[in-house]
Amino acid sequence: MSDQAELHAALLRLGGRIPDAMLVELRLRLADTGTVLAPRPDDTTEPAYTFAPALPDPRTFGTAVPPLLDLVGRDLTDQIDQLAIRAAQEQAGAVALWRSWRTAPQRASSAVPPTRVYVLEATGPQAAIAAAMIRALAADLDEPQVEVYRSGADLPSYARVARSSGALLWMADESPPPRIARVFDVVDADGARFESGHERLDGADREQVAAYLEAGAAVLGTTGTLSDVVEPERGAVVPMSYRTDGRWLWTESVAYYLRTHALAPEPDLLAHIRAAGSLLPAPDAAHEHRALATLFQSAGFVPAREGSRS
Repeated sequence: MSDQAELHAALLRLGGRIPDAMLVELRLRLADTGTVLAPRPDDTTEPAYTFAPALPDPRTFGTAVPPLLDLVGRDLTDQIDQLAIRAAQEQAGAVALWRSWRTAPQRASSAVPPTRVYVLEATGPQAAIAAAMIRALAADLDEPQVEVYRSGADLPSYARVARSSGALLWMADESPPPRIARVFDVVDADGARFESGHERLDGADREQVAAYLEAGAAVLGTTGTLSDVVEPERGAVVPMSYRTDGRWLWTESVAYYLRTHALAPEPDLLAHIRAAGSLLPAPDAAHEHRALATLFQSAGFVPAREGSRS
């Protein structure tokens, strides 16, 4: 890691710990000169900010704002978010852009308005990208807050929470949102069941498909279980947590029925897994975010543009 990259990482750890104006100034100076003297905050406790993907608005959620949003490909009416997306698209190696609303601690929240915090994942030079984003937003925002991190890097808690509690605005990968895999062939008033002719797998094929399903990234966990519909005498032993590979989203029930009863996943998912060969799921932060947002159906309030992903 270069000296400039190390200093950028040091500034990333200062998010929420020093005044916004100071952080903006330091980031611009680092990009322009290649060096900066990063301050050492006296307070080592985590910032007491809260983050949300949207502000309460009677036209959308009222006060029931979901925990995160996937707005990729949506018709956004917010001009500043549109500007941020265009700026991100111009950055070399930009991967994904989130926006979160930061709220001050309760004791100060009435005096301090919510602040936009953008989080950008990129493979290019982080210091230069952060400065470019700040300058692109400066005409419309006072002290633009932009946290830029390298793909695969561990984020400080401030930026990590801003990302996970934010709205995903744009991603370079133009793939559609993940599909949710069904478990059963039939679900009706009589319950859930598999058809008698449901495909079964065995041998190496069964092992490879099961290993893929079990290697998916866990995005929503639960200790709850369901009854085995094939052998009800087993009781409530079927797991229900969700996993993803970024393209598909499935419950651990799918792997259970494959391991226990050799019952294959639905045909399209099975074809997708077979096409992957020996590769196991490795979704990035943006794809995991989209998968979780899909479960909350959090982008359903605004239609996606036809044929557009940005």
